[in-house]
Amino acid sequence: MNSNTPKFDQAIQQYFAGLELDKKGGQWRTCRFSGEKFYVRPEDVKFYRKISVPLPTLSPLERWRRKLAFAPGYQFFKVRSAHTGKEVISVYPANTPFKICEHEIWFSDQWEPLTYGKVPDAEQPFFDQFRELQREVPRPNLNNDSSNVNSEYTNSSMHLKNCYVTFDSVYGEDLYYFECCTNNKNCMDCWACLSADSCYGSHGTKIFKCSFCYWTENSIKSYFLFDCKSCEYCFMCSNLRNKKYCFSNQQLSKEEYEKKIREINLGNYEELQKYLRDFQELRRNAIKKNIYGEKWVNSVGSWMVNVKDCYFVLFAYESEGVCYSLGFLGARDSYDVLGGTNMELCYEFLAISAENNYGIKFSHTTNNSRDLEYCDSCFSCHDCFGCVGLRNKSFCVFNKQYSPEEYWRVVDLLKTHMLGRGEYGEFFPPALAPFPYNASLTTAYPGFEDLEKAKQDGYWIESAPDDASVETSLPMLRASELPLDIKDVDDSILQKVILDEEHNKKFRIVPFELAFYRKYNLPLPRVHPFIRMAQWRKDMDLRLQFWEVPCAKCGKVVPTMYDPARGEKNIYCEPCYNAKVA
Repeated sequence: MNSNTPKFDQAIQQYFAGLELDKKGGQWRTCRFSGEKFYVRPEDVKFYRKISVPLPTLSPLERWRRKLAFAPGYQFFKVRSAHTGKEVISVYPANTPFKICEHEIWFSDQWEPLTYGKVPDAEQPFFDQFRELQREVPRPNLNNDSSNVNSEYTNSSMHLKNCYVTFDSVYGEDLYYFECCTNNKNCMDCWACLSADSCYGSHGTKIFKCSFCYWTENSIKSYFLFDCKSCEYCFMCSNLRNKKYCFSNQQLSKEEYEKKIREINLGNYEELQKYLRDFQELRRNAIKKNIYGEKWVNSVGSWMVNVKDCYFVLFAYESEGVCYSLGFLGARDSYDVLGGTNMELCYEFLAISAENNYGIKFSHTTNNSRDLEYCDSCFSCHDCFGCVGLRNKSFCVFNKQYSPEEYWRVVDLLKTHMLGRGEYGEFFPPALAPFPYNASLTTAYPGFEDLEKAKQDGYWIESAPDDASVETSLPMLRASELPLDIKDVDDSILQKVILDEEHNKKFRIVPFELAFYRKYNLPLPRVHPFIRMAQWRKDMDLRLQFWEVPCAKCGKVVPTMYDPARGEKNIYCEPCYNAKVA
């Protein structure tokens, strides 16, 4: 079979022929950003050969950080539309160098991306040319779907109704300060939920009227649960199964339980803080399975369901042969993907809220596409290279249309020169990130807080505005001046601005939010919602890293996502965990 890229194929074959591998067929490498050693396994080398890319020069953690920097954080800004001149809500900050327009216009036929086409020069650095194209092609203010109703302040979501400050969600109603995933309603300050209803500060599956419940399933009307399943009316408990009327893991009668609950007032801010501290201690002392998941085979990761032959993955579902990846469903034979549903043979791909992709490499925000490389925000496309903002296109390079024969000639030349210069084979460099590093999704994950180090590595750092100095016509209250008890809050709070003194940011309480706090007896928050949302993953210390630790019960050494340096207790291997808890 004749190759479409004969010059590149010859060059990549020469590259692999010159690799010095160890006896196992792998290679130790030094990350060019962090300086840490990382091992490219024989299985990894086989995959890289299969898709014709060189071995990575960055560690798995640094590769993860790079893709996170290309995704927006959990916040909104106001910018001027380059199309209409109107002020619009956006995930891009006001001083963005990119042209932003309303997503309704961007996803319409009111403009043509091919008018921005450029002729590539294979002799010149690829990413300098790509950067120029990025700055000229308009970008949507939000990545939203027309199926959303009354849900203006949302992003990367579809089929929403009456939602506010909601991200990465599908089929949701009345969600406020919410992130991920599907079929949720009437929830606030929640993330990673499936089929949750009337919940607050929780993450779990099929939970109803639960507050402050972590990794909880099929449970109702409970508070402060950790790793509990099929529980009802429980308070401050961990590792329970099929229990009812338990308080601090002690079985009570219905009358005893209800008496204790009546004595507790979570609507008082100071009292709630006490119980949150108790809950933190309960989580620290709870039994933890080294790897959380169900029906996983020959895999290393956590929160895996029905996966096989996966390695270094988190939140993996119905997938096989996926490595160094996070948050995906229905993926096959892919490496270094972040997000996405139904993909195959993808590599270094930022795919949050994307679906149905095949053969995507070094790209972000593409959907329903195949065989794209170095593409940005392309939808329903195939066989494109180095393009931005295309829809329903094929055989394009730098947004310029080619015949199939000419396309492959240009791509062969580009890829060969890029490989020779050391440009080809990894995700976009940090300088091409569409968001400031400190306004990107990196802010939601632990381990990436060093802005000076990020700046040294080439990431774009933007000075955060001093929110406290911004003038407002509404009266302002400091968070420390808010009433302690929700019962003492009247409707006038809706006409005031609250200053989060710790983070120097202002926010307001909206009507649905106040009604929710009153209904479920919860105090007003003291922290800005964007800060609260960015903290969720940090509370769980979510990292694409795994350690070897001895099982606290039998002593067998097992992999886990729990860092022993944090002093995590009671990490059990699966057999010991099942014998004790399941």
